Amino acid sequence: MSFINISAAYTADPGDVWTPKSSFMINDPFAIVMAVQADSSVVNEGLLFDAVFQIVNPQQDPYSDAWWTDTGSDILPMNSVDAHWNGVGFQWGTNFVIFWEWSHYSDAVNQIGGPSIVGVYYVQGTISVEGSDLFAASSPFWFKTR
Repeated sequence: MSFINISAAYTADPGDVWTPKSSFMINDPFAIVMAVQADSSVVNEGLLFDAVFQIVNPQQDPYSDAWWTDTGSDILPMNSVDAHWNGVGFQWGTNFVIFWEWSHYSDAVNQIGGPSIVGVYYVQGTISVEGSDLFAASSPFWFKTR
């Protein structure tokens, strides 16, 4: 039976993606990491996957701490910042990590307006194998910025 799994999603310093980190200053280097396991049949078939790395703000109060973005013609609420990685091969085998990194946490949320780029948030991710029914979603990993 073919499978794909995300055993963990977490934040980390890009210099050490193997060690979860749950607290950042806004100028700290920042990465979202997903630990992935795939059945060898998925790897041997040469299939590709799409991944979504997501930073989520659970504070959706429109009067306080909500995130928003200015499109130039409108102000739109945002509950997450998403980074997409599409058409990726399984060149790392059946057990590996993938990550999306920024030089600073503030770069990861630079499109966010509102008073709150510091606070308590979480990251999560998904992976979907192209051309198949296989997918996985991670559990949330909470972190704090200050």
